[in-house]
Amino acid sequence: MRHPEPRLRILAKSLELTERRIFHAFTGRLLLQQSSLRQVGYDHLLSGPRRHEFCWLPSELRWLCRQTRPLLHLHLASFLCFTAGSLLALLTPLVLKWLIDQVIPQRQTGLLALAVFLVFLGYQGKTTLTSFGSYLMLAAAQRMGLRLRMSLLQHLDTLSADYYEDTPVGTVVYPFREPIDEISYFGSDLLPAVLRMFLTTGFTIATMLTLSPALTAAILPLVPAFLVARQHFRRRLTVDSDQVQIDRASWSEFLEEHLSSVIPIQLLGQQKRQERRAFQRLAQSLRSQQRLFRSGLRLTVFSSFAVILSMCTVIGYGGVEVLAGTLSVGSLVAFYSFIVQLFEPLSGAAELYTRAQKTCASIRQLQFAFRLTPSVVNAVMTATISPPAQIDFVDVEFGYPRQKNMLRIPTLRIGAGEKVALVGDNGAGKSTVAKLIARVYDVDGGAICIGGNNIRSLELQSLRRSVCYLPRDPVLFDGTLASNLHFVKPSASHDELNEAMRSAGVSDFAATFPEGIYQRVGPGACQLSGGQRQRLALARALLQRPSILILDEATSCLDLSSERVLIGNLQVSLPQSTLIVISHRLSTLESCTRVLVLRQGRIVADGIPDSFIKAHDQFFRTCAPAPGGNPETLRDLSL
Repeated sequence: MRHPEPRLRILAKSLELTERRIFHAFTGRLLLQQSSLRQVGYDHLLSGPRRHEFCWLPSELRWLCRQTRPLLHLHLASFLCFTAGSLLALLTPLVLKWLIDQVIPQRQTGLLALAVFLVFLGYQGKTTLTSFGSYLMLAAAQRMGLRLRMSLLQHLDTLSADYYEDTPVGTVVYPFREPIDEISYFGSDLLPAVLRMFLTTGFTIATMLTLSPALTAAILPLVPAFLVARQHFRRRLTVDSDQVQIDRASWSEFLEEHLSSVIPIQLLGQQKRQERRAFQRLAQSLRSQQRLFRSGLRLTVFSSFAVILSMCTVIGYGGVEVLAGTLSVGSLVAFYSFIVQLFEPLSGAAELYTRAQKTCASIRQLQFAFRLTPSVVNAVMTATISPPAQIDFVDVEFGYPRQKNMLRIPTLRIGAGEKVALVGDNGAGKSTVAKLIARVYDVDGGAICIGGNNIRSLELQSLRRSVCYLPRDPVLFDGTLASNLHFVKPSASHDELNEAMRSAGVSDFAATFPEGIYQRVGPGACQLSGGQRQRLALARALLQRPSILILDEATSCLDLSSERVLIGNLQVSLPQSTLIVISHRLSTLESCTRVLVLRQGRIVADGIPDSFIKAHDQFFRTCAPAPGGNPETLRDLSL
């Protein structure tokens, strides 16, 4: 397992406190080089501002503006609907003023019917237009959510093994859920509410100024009071919003791990312990949400106090003007309606601001995810590796951050079409060698060449079509036997499937299923035995027709005779392919022509398998050639 390099830990410590806490909960590694991200095609998802582009906006909103740009036509249509709805909202108070001041005193029945129609038009028109605008906003938000999820999935597909080995599945999955949902909520609900608030406020104040500038001036203290309250609670809301995201990610991580391990937990009798841990995570999440709610509540109470105080001032001052004869009753009624219409969205501004802070926290988490870069960088060369393929190790050095110089191979050549067994103690570096050939990791020094090409210069997809690495526990999917086989080659014919299944021994157990190869195997092929899963994975590898096939204990669940037959079938089906077998079984050596022995990351013996077979009673211990002996003969093994 690889861990973040020291320089990355130093870089993480240099971030601000809030960013560091989110980073720790959400990612295992974070690289801030924007140029690397642009190389993989995600420059539009970076948060850095472009020149003269909304520089006056916070970075989160600049990022959001770039995401909404492809959907600008929907947002523009929605904005026009909200504008028209806000204008119609002004109609009802004006009609009431006209009704009280002119229509009722003059007893004009015809105009009364017109006033009723105008009131109906104002209310119904506003409802219809704002509803249609909300629908357009929802459509835009759903499309943006789809684009973000697909972009994030494509980006995560480029990350290397060290990220997935260091990061829990729940942490990886979390951004697809609540952060993107929060951002989508901003587009479908929060943004329309903000637009309605600003449009209604602007149009209402303009109309109120025409009715009574003096009364309008009485509400001006509301603006600085609200701004002061917002600024006072801004930092607290930001910290609380980020903590909510951290605790939710922690709970998601725990839940993923727990649900994937329910049966082992039951067998160990640790259900109560896990339940206590779950309660602690949930309680922490609830406490952080309560802190955020309390911060938002304080902002709401403080802002509402200023709103209510201004309303009382306007009503009192307007009543004095009516008594003095400088303002008509209809104007006061209309003005009061405008005040209610004005203060209603403003009174909810505190809640909107709280939700906006949560959206900004979600945007920051998503930005962090898109800043992750792969440690194994893709190349552009698409050379084809055709069998037989020769493998050369030249001064190869490799180590994990916590295990430096773990592997060192000055020179090694595996000939084209060779059948090689790789043996050694646990932790000797066998699987590491296999993963380096498949370029799961990159070497720290030296080079690995296949067919004369440095694998770092080969496109990853091209390399991995030619190099097939099969681990002990293969990854299979919830589907049928046939769909798992077609995963590697969707165009495979029925004859190709049958040949691969026959060679791997899948046909025998598939015939016992009611639906044959169309039998569902369950999540992770849980309905198959260990041996059946390994056979299915081997059949899939045969369909791939790789130039190099690496079996990392990929037949460990089979009995000895079945393993011998299976490896023989592999050699018949892939006669020119290079075969590397990692195994702790002596019988596996019989099918190989060469044996490499690793000890503490060094090749200590290289020869034919006969010496191992003769020393089978000492096999699987540490192996070394005799002092002054020839490694070719593997004499005097200290096994």
